[in-house]
Amino acid sequence: MYKSGLTIWYNVKSMDESVKYFTEGLGFSLDFKDEEQRIAMITTNTKDYCIGFAEAETIAPVTSSAVFEVEDIEKTYVELKERGIQFTGEIETIPNLVKLATFQDPDGNSFELSQTLTD
Repeated sequence: MYKSGLTIWYNVKSMDESVKYFTEGLGFSLDFKDEEQRIAMITTNTKDYCIGFAEAETIAPVTSSAVFEVEDIEKTYVELKERGIQFTGEIETIPNLVKLATFQDPDGNSFELSQTLTD
């Protein structure tokens, strides 16, 4: 019934600022941009997972987090900070399970990096 894939849409103040943040800041790819409708879509590091942006006058930040799995969270954390990504704190570790680092986009939507810990 379902196909592989997931797209999450966010209302944002500026489509252009969000596209720049997610492509230049996070290194994702722009798939689609409609200047007239003020919408855009990027592809993330995860197969068949996209994020869409729709420019809107009223923004209500989403506090549930889309989580991006990374191979080396410490390295990714430093690299993204160098690109201007502002994290809300340091890397947190849940022993024998996962390391997490939370950040927010320019509209206050929460996202996380995750590194699964294996024994």
